[in-house]
Amino acid sequence: MEARIDAEGRIVIPQSVREKLQIKEGMLISIEEKEDEILLRPKREKKRKIEDFFGLKVERTGRPEWATPKEIKSIWE
Repeated sequence: MEARIDAEGRIVIPQSVREKLQIKEGMLISIEEKEDEILLRPKREKKRKIEDFFGLKVERTGRPEWATPKEIKSIWE
């Protein structure tokens, strides 16, 4: 398979390859140089968890535990 580079240095990845690798418009592509080769890889976004943002460890108990009115009031004091 071949692709031609345009005047601005862009190449078109054939549709069959984009479909197979699930490459969509706007996705980031990792570019790696290896001696006389260029390796292109789609970058997959990891699903983030709340722990990633706040450093919290969330434990699922099966049912929600609600704050008491006293606990809520203490936040505002």
